[in-house]
Amino acid sequence: MKGYIAFTKKEILENIYNFRFIILCAIFIMFGITGVLFAKFTPQILEILANNIRTDTIPEAIDSWKQFYKNIPSVGYSALLILYGSSLSNEYSKGTLVLMITKGLSRTTIILSKFTVAVITMTISYWITFAVTYGYTNYFWDNSQMDNVVISGVLLWIIGLLYLSILMLGCVLFKQTFTSILFTGGIVVVLSLSNIINPLKQFSPMMLTSKNIELISGEAERNIFIIPIILTFSLVIFFLTSATLLFKKKQL
Repeated sequence: MKGYIAFTKKEILENIYNFRFIILCAIFIMFGITGVLFAKFTPQILEILANNIRTDTIPEAIDSWKQFYKNIPSVGYSALLILYGSSLSNEYSKGTLVLMITKGLSRTTIILSKFTVAVITMTISYWITFAVTYGYTNYFWDNSQMDNVVISGVLLWIIGLLYLSILMLGCVLFKQTFTSILFTGGIVVVLSLSNIINPLKQFSPMMLTSKNIELISGEAERNIFIIPIILTFSLVIFFLTSATLLFKKKQL
């Protein structure tokens, strides 16, 4: 446990010094703010850009959240995977893994610490962005018109845990950053396909990132997410366990 705490602290400091934390926060917050502003001012922008286009559409709070649930899974989580896709590849290239292991640090500790730090960075970036989006949306409109806003946010955050657990396995299997990210993307595509196949989509983890708007608009009930949540956490455990077991056997 002492080794885990010490290595996690070392990883946190490294993420601050190499600007990973700042970069991820900046990307998340930028798209959080621009999403709200885009939802608010799109009709005016269209009228300015094309004089012959006139829209009577009045932006609503739900439009702001639509931007949030479009930007974070696509841009935010993509940035997360790119930044942390080199979690182990940098260690491979520098030869520091062998040094750490010979000094008594367990391989399980290395994987769990790197996963923990990535989750901490993602969590801080995500919830700051969520708070910014909530605040600006409440300023321009009224969040009280919608249901389960925070619960919907938690669902999307859980998907981030799944992505990182898959990435950890990819980092163990492949020494190249690009290949690790490609592996993660491939697994996500497979999971996404389960979300469009009728017998499977009611259990798919990807429901946590595809039904958020329906949940806050009142079109979906909370209980439909119970099985996808359980399955998602089961997959997180599976991918992390696989990563630690394979890393123990991996020749460095």
